[in-house]
Amino acid sequence: MNTMNNQVIDKLKETFKGPLLQENENANVGKSERILSVATGAFILFQGITNIFSHPIIAVAEIAVGGSLMQRGVTGYCPVKGVIEQSCQDTTAIIVDRPEQVTVL
Repeated sequence: MNTMNNQVIDKLKETFKGPLLQENENANVGKSERILSVATGAFILFQGITNIFSHPIIAVAEIAVGGSLMQRGVTGYCPVKGVIEQSCQDTTAIIVDRPEQVTVL
């Protein structure tokens, strides 16, 4: 049984080394985050598919979230993280020397 688990793990490592996690010039997600996103997304997507007839509304949400996580992992780009990084770069410094004089940089 242990040998079989090692074979599965080795096969997964080979899959992630291949074309699945290719470098992308627009990537803003690290490799470990990408692997976790693919694995978590696959799990949530599978849960949604199996629950489609018993809890259809929840299942649709699970399918959407799982698919989004898998896309994030495969492409290496997270639009939410991109917006957060962009907003952090667009900060404006305000220097108050005296209460009657305010300088905005």
